[in-house]
Amino acid sequence: MGYEQGKGIFVTGFLGSDRKGLAEKLAAELGYRAMDLDTEIEKADGRSVQRICMTMGEHEYRNKEYETLEKLTSMERIVVSCGDGVLLDDMSREILSQNQVVIADAELGPEELWEKAKGQTGIPYAFMQMGDETARREKFMVLYQQRKGMYQEFQ
Repeated sequence: MGYEQGKGIFVTGFLGSDRKGLAEKLAAELGYRAMDLDTEIEKADGRSVQRICMTMGEHEYRNKEYETLEKLTSMERIVVSCGDGVLLDDMSREILSQNQVVIADAELGPEELWEKAKGQTGIPYAFMQMGDETARREKFMVLYQQRKGMYQEFQ
């Protein structure tokens, strides 16, 4: 895939995908700066993404996500890893559609993504903290089905 000079590259993908790893790899290959959207939000806000969501709700987090995306699009030579829900907000989707979007692990199916996700820590979704793996898997699959179309439109 060729990359257009001057536009940011934004890497997203569903839970379990290696967004950050792919962003770092692309940045190294291109001589760009690797960044993480959630880290940038946390730096600006002073709270973790999980704390923002817990105290202010997901809507406030999505507002902060949009504001940070706006700032990042003014930068050149960056590859930004973005959380799996970045495509939920219409305004954030519009920003991404004007840049370059790469979907991490797009070739993987839901079972492979589940196997990768269930071993990860720090996932801010409450259902991923449940003790019952069967219930976690079921909620993961429902979320996958709800969101898969959003990723397909960027492939």
